[in-house]
Amino acid sequence: MSIKPPTYELDHPEIRESVSRLCEDFPGEYWRKCDREQAYPGEFVKALTESGFLGALIPESYGGSGLPLSAGAAILEEIHRSGSNAGACHAQMYT
Repeated sequence: MSIKPPTYELDHPEIRESVSRLCEDFPGEYWRKCDREQAYPGEFVKALTESGFLGALIPESYGGSGLPLSAGAAILEEIHRSGSNAGACHAQMYT
């Protein structure tokens, strides 16, 4: 039995670039306001949902993208790298 190698780059550069562009719409002031008001970052989570990033790890048979865990890690890393906060969406990526 042979295992077929993945057809994507392990570091997921296209995903990282897309997430980075999305995060540009949510600068530091957005996050400071959420923190000040103790508000859920609904606009950010909605943008991630509409872009398909929250369903990245969900199997295709359930409406997700069926991507590997490394893609989810790349999404979360890029969110944090941009200065955004992935805390509000992390758990949603798996459910």
